[in-house]
Formats: sequence, structure tokens, C-alpha cells
Amino acid sequence: MRFAHITEIALDYVFGRLLRRAIVVALFVLCALIAIYHFTVAGTLALEAEYGLLYARLIVAAVYTAASLIALIVLWATRTKPLLENQVDGALITPRNAQMAMLIEAALLGFTLGKKTGSRVR
Repeated sequence: MRFAHITEIALDYVFGRLLRRAIVVALFVLCALIAIYHFTVAGTLALEAEYGLLYARLIVAAVYTAASLIALIVLWATRTKPLLENQVDGALITPRNAQMAMLIEAALLGFTLGKKTGSRVR
């Protein structure tokens, strides 16, 4: 087996899996947006019977505003902190460390591709 075949198989495995996961996530997001739309319409109709059209829309808008503010606060609270300014970027990446990292990565890739599984690859 040539090196080109090994890299092709590895890339197909990784990117094929990523593509399938991306499709599933896109379908999930689409269904979630459709559900939010239907919940909004149903909630607006229910509130309209109680409070009238204007107040029903104002209540729905307030709920969405509160949800977006909560999401914004969560994102702000969990943001990454900046690194200390006196640290040198890439100080641990010396040529020797980079070579060792590449050797370890190549060994792990070889071990992963060389593992015997229950099914055979043709």
C-alpha cells in the first residue's frame, strides 16, 4: 500500500465523518428553527385570545429579548481570558520539540491505521 493510499483513506475517514456530522447538525438546526417558529405562532395565538394582538406580540418579543440577553450574558461570562502579556508566543515550540511532536503523531497514526479490526478494508 502506498503512502498516497494511506493518506487518502485517512482523509476520507476524517472528512467523511465530519461531513456526516455537519449534515446532522444542519438538520438539527433546521428542525429547531421550525419548532421555534411553530411555538411562537401558537404562543402568539394563545396570548392574543387573552390580551389582544398588540400585547401578545409584545410579550413574545420580551421573551425572545430575555432569552437573547441570557445567551449574551452566558457567552460574556464564559469568554476566554487573555494570556499574560509577558509570555512569549510559541516559547515551547522549538525545532526539537516540533520534530518530537511530528514523530509521535506519525507513530500514533501508524498505530491507528495498523490496528486490526473486525472488518477488512479492501
